[in-house]
Amino acid sequence: MLRLIAIRLVVIPLVLLAVSVGVFFLVQVVPGQPGRVVLGPYATQQQVALWQHRQGLDGSVVARYLRWIGGFARGRWGTSLSLGVPVRPLVLGRLGNSILLGLFALLVTTPVAIGIGLWQAHRLGRRSDRVLTLVGVTLSSIPEFVSGVILLILFAVELHWFPVDSQLAWSGLDRVRGMLLPAVAVAVASFGHTSRMMRSTTTEVLGSAHYRTAVLNGVPPGRLLRRHVLRNALIPTTAVLGNQAAFMLGGLVIVEILFNYPGLGQLLVDSVVNKDIFVLEACTLVAALVSMLVILTADVAYRLLDPRVRSSPDGR
Repeated sequence: MLRLIAIRLVVIPLVLLAVSVGVFFLVQVVPGQPGRVVLGPYATQQQVALWQHRQGLDGSVVARYLRWIGGFARGRWGTSLSLGVPVRPLVLGRLGNSILLGLFALLVTTPVAIGIGLWQAHRLGRRSDRVLTLVGVTLSSIPEFVSGVILLILFAVELHWFPVDSQLAWSGLDRVRGMLLPAVAVAVASFGHTSRMMRSTTTEVLGSAHYRTAVLNGVPPGRLLRRHVLRNALIPTTAVLGNQAAFMLGGLVIVEILFNYPGLGQLLVDSVVNKDIFVLEACTLVAALVSMLVILTADVAYRLLDPRVRSSPDGR
């Protein structure tokens, strides 16, 4: 397992370097000068050139990239062109909001998905199992913007059970209410995948020889569930949850815009609209880093939970 972690820690900086090159050069081909966007259409070309020089946006493309990536590595992420505030605290603050929403989404939906998958496995082949399997497959195929619009119209606009605008200025129960709909919207697809994985792994455990032996030996049902079923069925489900958490980052962009949630995804889209290149580049790199760290954490957790993988020579 240490070998796996060491390899990933070497690969992550290389991937980040490739992402930085890609996003930087893509930004360069976007039409329009950032100085023109900031100063407005009535600024002279000399004023725009002077502003770009002060921001370090003049010179060759390679020189600008080296200047930017060197400053980024040292924690100098620049100043937002549209908001006029330092990029680093802005991006990290929005990242914290997105992580909070993602964790809340997992907290709300994961126990329910695990419970439903466990319940289905004990009723394998019955009508209720077939219906819930169909529901799980359907939920897995619904994109976040569709589930978000449905939830928003039904529960916020029509029934008025939840607020339309998810702002973090609220506190207590109002804050929870404001986060519930976007959390469910972003976790709908993950809910379907998790419940189906839990059903599959639990079915495999219930048909195993060690489980049947435990039943014949008169092991109490509660102990059977805790020590034999959940302990083994949750191992592959944990790996699926980790991968789903990484994929949630893409869904967060849509959901944050739809519910006006002040997260990293909304900031990323705003930076594209406003041609705020420093914020755009920082958001992209931070999102890539978080995705890779989430996947690494899921892989490590899977190897720690599964003794068969943990004891293998290569950790696989």
